[in-house]
Amino acid sequence: MSFFLSIIVFLTPIAPLSDIPPTSIWLGKGIPIIQGEKLKPGDEIKTIKMALSVYDFVRLKGALESSTDLCQWAIEESVKECMHGMKTQLDIAINRESSQVELIQAYEHRLKQTETALSEAEKYNKILLYVAGGLAIVSASATTLFFIGK
Repeated sequence: MSFFLSIIVFLTPIAPLSDIPPTSIWLGKGIPIIQGEKLKPGDEIKTIKMALSVYDFVRLKGALESSTDLCQWAIEESVKECMHGMKTQLDIAINRESSQVELIQAYEHRLKQTETALSEAEKYNKILLYVAGGLAIVSASATTLFFIGK
């Protein structure tokens, strides 16, 4: 008799499968059923929804409904995602450091070019200042000689 009862208990489904449509996901007693909705191209979506292919929905449904400990599964998936995000951010930070070194070297090179161009411009500025001063003296002398010579 106990063997017969054990088989009945073993073969009894955990989820009330007769009440749940195939487009829904049953997570457990006391948790609301997640209702899937098939959308057609052109349908308007008025709320935030998650889009899954049929294949992904079936995989998700199977994983969630057959899981004995959803909390443990959710925590493990969250930790995996956090570790992946942390690794990605670490890679970005390491690569940013090397790219910033290259950027600093490029700015140093550009600064040297700008300083060289500035010093050359100052030299030409002094030369033009002396040339303009000399031409002004020659012009003033020529004008003075022109008026004196008359």
